[in-house]
Amino acid sequence: MRFKKAIFLLLVVLLSCGLLLGCDSEKEVQSEKDKVPQELVIGIGRDFYEGPETANFLHGSTGVWEGLTYPGDDLEPVMQLATKLTPDDTNKVWMVTLRDGVKFHDDSPLNADAVVKSVMRLKNTPKLDGYGTFLTLDKVEAVDDKTVKFTFNRPEPAFPAKVAYHGCPIFSPKSFNEEGKVTHPYGTGPFKFEDYKKGEELVITRNDNYWGKKAKLEKVTFKTVSDPSTRLAALTTGEIQAIVDVGGVLPEQASTIKEDKNLVLLTKPVTTSHYIIFNNKKGPFKDKNLRKAVSLSLDRAQLVDKVLSGYGEPADTIYTPQAEKWAEKGLWKTDKAKAKELAAKVDKPQKVNFVINAALANRWPYKSIAEILQSELKALNLDVELKSMEMAAWKDALEKGEFDMTLSPYTLMTGDPDFFFGRWIHSEGQMNVARGLGYTNPEADRLVAEAATGKDMASRQKLYSELQKLVAEDVPIAPVYNDVCIYATRNNVKDLKIDPLFKPSLEKVYITK
Repeated sequence: MRFKKAIFLLLVVLLSCGLLLGCDSEKEVQSEKDKVPQELVIGIGRDFYEGPETANFLHGSTGVWEGLTYPGDDLEPVMQLATKLTPDDTNKVWMVTLRDGVKFHDDSPLNADAVVKSVMRLKNTPKLDGYGTFLTLDKVEAVDDKTVKFTFNRPEPAFPAKVAYHGCPIFSPKSFNEEGKVTHPYGTGPFKFEDYKKGEELVITRNDNYWGKKAKLEKVTFKTVSDPSTRLAALTTGEIQAIVDVGGVLPEQASTIKEDKNLVLLTKPVTTSHYIIFNNKKGPFKDKNLRKAVSLSLDRAQLVDKVLSGYGEPADTIYTPQAEKWAEKGLWKTDKAKAKELAAKVDKPQKVNFVINAALANRWPYKSIAEILQSELKALNLDVELKSMEMAAWKDALEKGEFDMTLSPYTLMTGDPDFFFGRWIHSEGQMNVARGLGYTNPEADRLVAEAATGKDMASRQKLYSELQKLVAEDVPIAPVYNDVCIYATRNNVKDLKIDPLFKPSLEKVYITK
């Protein structure tokens, strides 16, 4: 009996030692992980600093600020700083309940008063409300500390989508001055703004008081590397640890990344689509027949295979097909015979001024696409001259109407179709004006207005279906392809993914040896 008891005690001691050794071993592994600096350097082809006279100050991909809602994977709005949005029977009044326990980076609380001030900043400075979120807002008021009441002068059934992400960035009142200019972006996100060097880098650091799960990374640096070859070289040498942004990796670079054992190639369909923009007001494309001819002559599937190496989706909807319940498929087709027939209605050969944005061409293969179009359009008696321009000159030329056609991306940031039609197709739409379309159609204006205010989903879907058919007939703008974002990391960067709006999951990322 004593012998059995001794054996039992010995086993208990040995087992305890083993468990202790196991615990020590786990601690050692964790300790090794803790020794790896949790600092990430990301290379991007643009600048995420947007400036004090913009709504956001910083691009949303930085994770510094948040909205009342955020588009989910299906582009339906999910709650973020709001926990509930409740309309009245008319959809003109919305009550918003705010999340408890949220603080801005300046340690002030998220409350109704702060939200009212953020909203009024956008409402009172129209150039900041670039998405038109609050154009129809009559009044916004704090009902109590956690409830905000929005009153509009028309029904706003898409309000939950409109206040998502870039549509309604919320900042502490201490972030901006009386003119609405941001002096420091005190947001509520998992990261805080730390530093910025113009044209070089933007630095963010972890927000240890974040209302959600605290990030593992302590610091993230976004390095602006405009040239795509230089970006990839920096990733290969380890100067940067990731390239994560829409247009960050060109299709022809994918095979190089695949072959490098130190790198990981990743892809994600995103809500960015690429378009041919026509000058509808003057020049050759004032004639609808020529606009339709160009669209019909474009073999989108072949272009995706040839130029994008398959990293894209041929466009057969006016905007991203990820907006499944809104996208009318099959309206954009290739018919070269019909294209020639339409072009033949024009009396004489036409010269075409095709301008290319050099900065965008460093993120997407726009030059190759333009050269294919230049060649293809000869069959339509169109003599296309390509001209590369810097971003500022390109924007200026478009706004002044000093172009015939160009290429441009557009992202359906909120998931609601009004975000596209209200900006591009309505005669007074911001992008219609800024990008020089000069497109005017009273019927389109009527449909845009009615669809935006429709009482229920079925009526809105019907109106947007009509609108998409009208746009496919008029072709003020022609979709080319939908983006499949190619991005890459070094193999010690873990859990870095992007969502349909190409926002990186920085709050989940960690780095190993």
